[in-house]
Amino acid sequence: MDLVIFEENKPFVLEALRNGEFDYMEAASEVFEADFFRFIKARALLDELAETCPTPRKKEEVPLWFYVASNLSMRLHGVHAFHAFPMVVRSGGMLQAFGPKAGRKVVHPETGEMTIVCEGFNQKNHYDRETPCDQDFLRKMAKDTHAQALMKWFGQDVVRAFQSRQVFDGEGIFIGDASYVFVPDNPRYEGSMKLLFDEHDHPVSQEQYHKMTDEQKSRCQWRRCYKMVTLLHTNRTLDFFLFVSVKVVSGNDHECPVLYELVKQFVEANTNLTKVYPPIIRRCLTLNP
Repeated sequence: MDLVIFEENKPFVLEALRNGEFDYMEAASEVFEADFFRFIKARALLDELAETCPTPRKKEEVPLWFYVASNLSMRLHGVHAFHAFPMVVRSGGMLQAFGPKAGRKVVHPETGEMTIVCEGFNQKNHYDRETPCDQDFLRKMAKDTHAQALMKWFGQDVVRAFQSRQVFDGEGIFIGDASYVFVPDNPRYEGSMKLLFDEHDHPVSQEQYHKMTDEQKSRCQWRRCYKMVTLLHTNRTLDFFLFVSVKVVSGNDHECPVLYELVKQFVEANTNLTKVYPPIIRRCLTLNP
C-alpha cells in the first residue's frame, strides 16, 4: 500500500512554482467535480432533469443530459461565458465522470503535452476536437431556450426531483429575497429597466433624490437592470441553502406579488409535502398575506 501525506505549506509551494519544480498540476476541483457528476449520474438525477428540461430543438444532436451537465460544470467553476467551456473541460472532472464517450486525456506522441481527445456525439466531426461539444452549441441552445419555460422547469420539475429524494428539512424554513441584476446599457436586454442607484447600489426614488446633497447626487448613476426574486430553503443551523424557485422580472417590478406567486407555485408543484413535511406548507403559506 502506498502512503501519500499532504502538508499545507504555501511558502514552500510558491517557491517551488517560481523555480519550476513540479511535474504535474491538478486542480483540486477536478476530483470534487468528478465525484459530484458520478453521484448525480448514479442516482439517475441527471437523466431525470434532462427528461423534463425545456429544449428548443426538435432533433437532439447532443444528449440533453450533457447540455445540463455542461451548464452545471460551468457554474461549479464560476464562469458564465461560453467561450470558457474548453478551459472548464480541461481543468474539470466531467471527463473522468462520464468516461471515454465524453472524452479522454492523452499525451501527444510528438510534443509530450497533455491534450484532450473527444469523439463528440453526432458523428459529424471532420477534425480533431478537444471538447465533447462545441461551446457555440451551448451558447445557441441557451439563447434559444424560452426564459419563462426554464424558470418554470426549475421551480417545478427540478424541485420535484429534490422532494422525491427528501432533501427538504422537516422544519420547513424558507427565505424570500429580491436582488438587482445589472446588465450593460443595451436596450436589447428585453424587459430590463434603467433605474437610478446610489453608491451602494440601492435604488433612489425621485423624492429621495431631491432630498440629497449635491455631493450625494454626484455619486448616483443610472444603471440598466433586472430584478431576481428567489425562494430559498435552509434549516435552523444554516447547514445548507437550496434555491427552490426563481423569477427574473423587470427592474422596477415589486417583488412581493412575484414572491407570493413563487410560493403558490412551489406548494402546488409539491402537494404531497403536506403529508411528508407539514411544517413546510404552513411556513410557505404564512409568507402570503
